[in-house]
Order: sequence, then C-alpha cells, then structure tokens
Amino acid sequence: MPFKTVSQPRRVASLEGSIQGASFHKKLGTVAMVSTNPVQVVTVAHTGSPAKNFSVQLEEARDIALLSRDMAVVRTDTDVWQLLDIQHKARVDPLTRDSRMIVGPQGDAALALKWDNSCEQLTPGKNEVASRTFQLRGDHRAVDLSDNECYAVVDGGGGEFRIHPGGTPEQGSLTKIALPEGSKELDRIRGGRFLSALYQRNNTAVCLFRRAGNRMDSKMFYLDVPMTDLVVCETSLLVVTKDGRAVLYDAQAIDRGEGRMDPTSETPLGCRGEPTCAVVAHSNLFVGTSGGDVVMGNIIRKQGIG
Repeated sequence: MPFKTVSQPRRVASLEGSIQGASFHKKLGTVAMVSTNPVQVVTVAHTGSPAKNFSVQLEEARDIALLSRDMAVVRTDTDVWQLLDIQHKARVDPLTRDSRMIVGPQGDAALALKWDNSCEQLTPGKNEVASRTFQLRGDHRAVDLSDNECYAVVDGGGGEFRIHPGGTPEQGSLTKIALPEGSKELDRIRGGRFLSALYQRNNTAVCLFRRAGNRMDSKMFYLDVPMTDLVVCETSLLVVTKDGRAVLYDAQAIDRGEGRMDPTSETPLGCRGEPTCAVVAHSNLFVGTSGGDVVMGNIIRKQGIG
C-alpha cells in the first residue's frame, strides 16, 4: 500500500551542535546521527528509544555510518575516522583520507567514495575497521546503498545513473540511464528498488528515476522551497525543506507532475533550527536539525489500497 502522510514528529534525542549526517543499520535497528561544533554522536533505536549520545574528539563532522554496536565511521571535510568501542568510552582513530562522501551501511559494510575515483569498502573487524580499496570505472559523482544494490552517478558525456548488484559498483550494471539536462550540479543520490532521487542540499531541483524491472525513466522537478535532504520510501519521495516541513509525494503525484509536483501531504516538523538530514528506519522518518534535535515521525500508509 502507498504512503499518505507523516505523523506529527516528536523529539527523541538532542545534541549540542548542528546535526550533519545520519545512517540506519537495519540489522541492529539503530539510527546514528552526528553533529558538528561540537562533534557528538547519538544512536537511537528505530522505535525512538532508547537513545545514547557521546562526544568525539574531532573539530568537525559531515557524514556518519554505523557499522556495528561498537564501531562507526565519521567523515570530516575530506578525512574518514573510525570510532571504536562506542558502547563504552569511544575513541577515534584516522582511517582514510581524501573522501568526498561515506554512505551505508549495507549489512555491516559502508562505502567511502574518494576524490581520486577510487572507493573503499569499510567493514567492522575484530579490533578496528577493515578497509578494502578498489578502482572505479568512470568518474563517480555520488553513490548510495540499499539492501542488495549499489547506486552510482557517473560523469562523462552527459552522465549516467547506474544500478549495480551487491554492495559495491564493481560488478556490471543491472540497468542504467542517461542523466537529463539540469542535473549537472546535483551531487547526492538516494537509491531504491522502485524510485531513486538525485539532488543537492539547499537546492530546489531533484531528478527522479523510476524503475520497472530493468527499465527506467527520469524526470526533473523543481520544488517551491529548497530541500535540505530527502529519502525514498518504496514508490514515494519524502523531502525535508529549509522552512521546516516533511513533504510527501506519492507515485500518483510523481506521475502527474510536470516540472513541479503537488504534495500528497505536508507535515510541520516543529523542531529547533532547520532540518539538515533525514533517514528512514523501517516505517519511521528521522530528521536531524541545525538546533541539535532528532525528531521522529511515523510514515503512514493509505488503507484499503493494494
């Protein structure tokens, strides 16, 4: 059944700094978020509790991926650091450099996309995070992971969006499609089985890729207010906007839209500061804010529709 709205969110945790990144570890059922100035990490069960936070001795933070109960990785401007023994007294050690983003995890593995067009797969080892480096085919702009696929945006010519089997873009693509005009500046991808979205934080443009089997089509849309992050939920798109709303577009809204889309529903987040990042954990939307709040709302399905 498709989704119809997001319930009124409630605050489930708070940090002192501005939250910058989020990830969800499906097997653990845990969301992790990281703030900057100061750098702190919070882990929250997908139900909204319990929550635990701790400080990290770094000057700044941009992204996070939770790898296990005891290990996570955090990206600063271009460096990736491993957080170890986070259930007790977390310590931080350098891991890799010159990274443009970290995404995941898929299972226990995350990816670090590097500026030299290599990639590192990061997995929890016995006492530290293990790293495996591999080269990429084509100049990769962005990557993302789902349960059993990897999504990649590759430049060159007009650019392509590719879907690969497994947890890396090493194997040949299952399907691919040329990027449409207007998507050149968009630098983040959120991938899904039915719907994927290419976007940029604080921009109004979003490129949607809809998939049926191994066939895809693409559509460019422009929102009325800049988005700060977005997520995909099956065939629906959920956008968090700079003015503090969670805006849902279902498959019908996407089908009808031409350049602009009419929202299926809009929910005020009611949080401190602007929303900065979002992640879906099972049927819940988690949003981090510049004021340090972590809020959670339930993504509600339509009833009586197959």
